[in-house]
Amino acid sequence: MTTTTDATTPQALNADDLKELASSTGNPCVSLLMRTHRSGREVQQGPIRLKNLLKEASQKLKAVGHDDGILDRLKAQSSDSQFWQHQGEGLAIYLTPNDCRMFRLNRSVDEKVCVGNSFFIQPLIRESNSGGEYFVLSLSWDEASLFRVAGKSFTMVETRALPAKFDDLVLPRDPEESLQYTSHRSVGNTAGTSTAMFHGHGEGEDKIEADRDQYLSLIGDEVAGAIYNTGLPLLVVATSEVTGHFEATTKVQVDARVDGSPSGWTDDELRERVHKAIAPQLKPDHSEFVERFGTAMANSKASADMDEVLKTAKAGRVDSLLVCNHEIHCEQTNQVVLETLRHGGDVLQCSPECMPSDDAVVAAIFRC
Repeated sequence: MTTTTDATTPQALNADDLKELASSTGNPCVSLLMRTHRSGREVQQGPIRLKNLLKEASQKLKAVGHDDGILDRLKAQSSDSQFWQHQGEGLAIYLTPNDCRMFRLNRSVDEKVCVGNSFFIQPLIRESNSGGEYFVLSLSWDEASLFRVAGKSFTMVETRALPAKFDDLVLPRDPEESLQYTSHRSVGNTAGTSTAMFHGHGEGEDKIEADRDQYLSLIGDEVAGAIYNTGLPLLVVATSEVTGHFEATTKVQVDARVDGSPSGWTDDELRERVHKAIAPQLKPDHSEFVERFGTAMANSKASADMDEVLKTAKAGRVDSLLVCNHEIHCEQTNQVVLETLRHGGDVLQCSPECMPSDDAVVAAIFRC
């Protein structure tokens, strides 16, 4: 039996995690990518999907002479119903003989099993950059609004419940009704319907806490549905108390925070504080990369040739990398991504039509 560390609670993925995964090596490194579901009957598919992936991983490990005992720590998850109730749209699992890391993703991923000397992280690149777009949740104990930001555009996102006030989501208690029953007023969106509920186990502070937890839970469902499968970051504007409760209650990934009460700010103040907080985390957009790429190509300091880019990445000379998001040459592309991140380069991902040249899988700008 392999001695391992226990890390069976999925975490939100950030840019530093990608760099750590890129730098990790092991004999072997096992990468498992799978789709998951937040709610509904589909949640029951999780254990079955994981069992199938573990079976495939076992076969691949044995085929190259490795003991499949490295997978033992994951087998318990296939029957842990609580584990599957707290997932996002995708799950990434990375194993070495001495470590296990899990990441909850806010978009679905194609299922994949890889066994090698490094991790398969290419599908996660979309999680770490936004091309200048992101979501903003303005949140207080009294009301909540969601916005989508693209450059200077600041557009309110309307769902069947957002924007909303606290009293719209958490109904006053009726002492004649059982507090275990929900009302019949549904709120939410097509990604997962939520239901406004009566509350109040206990009195005083206990009642307030229960009502607030339900309020944040309903907001979390709305936000999760709105940002589903976009891969865009979420910034929360709220006091540290509200943000802390939101993260603990909802499991929604928060990528950046603005500490303060948004209810007292003007629209211009909100935009200014949001931009200042998120700007350091945003990567250059694709159009800026393409412009830089053209200039660098004219000076023989860029390439879209896979072999040349891989060779240059291994030498630590790729400054910026743009990766096409289809599966062509995925193993080579993953290696380019790994080498670029290992040597401190930046990585972006885009659709095929956004690549700077036809049929290009990667495009790299080299360091001087």
